[in-house]
Formats: sequence, structure tokens, C-alpha cells
Amino acid sequence: MTRNTITIELTCNGKTLRMGPNEDIDITKVTGLESSELELSTSDNALVDGASVDGKKIKPRPIHIEASFKSNKNNPENRARVIQFFNPKYTGRALIINMGVSRNIEYELEGWTFGTAQNMDNKLRILVDLICPDPYMLNVDNFGKNMANISPLFAFPWRVLVTRATGKLDYPPKARGLMLGGMTMGYRTLHKEVVLSNDGDVPTGVQIQFIATRGSVTNPKITNTGTGQFMRVKVVMQQGDILLIDTNDRHQVITLNGVNCYQRIDRQSEPFQLAVGDNYLEYDADGNYTNLDVNLFYTPKYLGV
Repeated sequence: MTRNTITIELTCNGKTLRMGPNEDIDITKVTGLESSELELSTSDNALVDGASVDGKKIKPRPIHIEASFKSNKNNPENRARVIQFFNPKYTGRALIINMGVSRNIEYELEGWTFGTAQNMDNKLRILVDLICPDPYMLNVDNFGKNMANISPLFAFPWRVLVTRATGKLDYPPKARGLMLGGMTMGYRTLHKEVVLSNDGDVPTGVQIQFIATRGSVTNPKITNTGTGQFMRVKVVMQQGDILLIDTNDRHQVITLNGVNCYQRIDRQSEPFQLAVGDNYLEYDADGNYTNLDVNLFYTPKYLGV
């Protein structure tokens, strides 16, 4: 049975602070996990009642946490540890587990303090205000798929004959069904189209990794067949080259072997997002598309936890 509990793990600059039922720090109050404030842009029309909606924007997410140490035995050490942890110079990440559902989100420290205590022997209380510029909670897993992978045929149990068998009837009865004629260990699956399922609450970006594994490739391209949007890069990849396309908001990049090459993008290209639900993506190239391995990575986004 899922327990009705909240656990928060803050990570910043290589340090971790955990709060929850099984930790040294209890959470006494928390806000901002369910949703973020919405900004609605409207315009008036002198001849029409009401207003017209021009746009909607989810504002940065504020998270307020109040917590208390369960014991006062190590107040000096705990006080020093908390002061050292909350360093406003660094960006942190919060892992939140609420009733069995795990989400994470990046945050900036907006402010914090110790709660008022009547004397130095009281349990330490912490009041923390975080602000998350990107308001969406992220899935803790990064989903990925290879569109051109190897399907294995070699498996155990496996038997080897002392002399080569030329026909199925030459196999010993115990080995029949466990042996393959020839030396085929696997075959390459060429899925030019793949389905990516986004179970989040809003669209999310995708990372496309083209790898010229088997030889040169000319002008690789990835297309969202549902919308017709595509990303095509005018480049000749040599064997071993890695081309990365990232369509995520705030850090859209195109790199070839780690070097920026956004200027080589086809002018008709449009960075696309994965809509909520199933998305059909197809890859191609002007030359030698079969030399490619294509890896896709994406992380669903949620409105809260």
C-alpha cells in the first residue's frame, strides 16, 4: 500500500540534505508542489463584453519548506551543516517523492533561515524558500530508444558440435532447436519510424543523437510525421562522427563531435516538441542513411507532484 508521505532530497554542489519520515529532519509544512501560478494575458474590446485571451504563461514555481530536526543532540554540527548546504551561489536539484510518485526539479535558493527558538537546546527548525525558473516537474527517468539497433540471435543454452553439421537431421536430438546453421549472431533492425510516448502533462523536447557507425552520412534528418516538422543538418558525417540535436527549451543546440554547428541547420527546419501522447518520428539522410545509429532521449514534464 502506498504511504501518504512526502520525502524531499535537496542536492547542491555535491552535498545532499534529506527530509522526510525516515530521515533526521521532519517536514512540517511544504507548499508549491501541486502547481505554479498562472499568468493570463487578456485584451479588452470596446464593443464586446469581457475580454479576449491573448496568451497563457506558467510562472516560475516557488516552493516553501518548513522542517525540524528530530533531535537536539547534535545541534552545533547540524547547524553548521545546514549553513554550509544552503549556498546561494549554486543551482540545486530537488527530488520529491509524494505518495509513491517521484519527480525532480531544478531550483535556485531564494532565501532561508532558522526558526525562532526559545533557547539553544530547542530542536533546530529550518524555513526555506526555493524558486524554480522552469516550473515543470520532471520524470526521474530519461527515456531513450535506438531506431537502428541489433536484434540478438545468440542465446543460452547453446551447444557446439565436434564436427560441422550440414543438415538439421545431423544435429543430435538434444541440440535441435538450440543451434543455428552458419555464424549469424544477430541482425540489424532498420526502423526508420519509431513511436515515442509522452505521458507527461505538457509537450517536451527531445535529444536526437545521430552516430555514423558504419560509414559516411550526408545531411541527416529527423521528422515528426504527425506535424510535418523536421530538423535537417547540412553536414557530411564521417565514420565515428556524432551529431547531437537538442530541441528542449532553454538549451536548444546542434553539435558535431561536441562543436557547435547550429549554423548548418536547414533553414526550413523547426525544432519540435513531443506532444502529450504518442509521437511518430522518422529519420533519413540524403546519402547512406543505413550507416546511421539514431538514439532518441526525452524526459516527460509534469505540472506537479
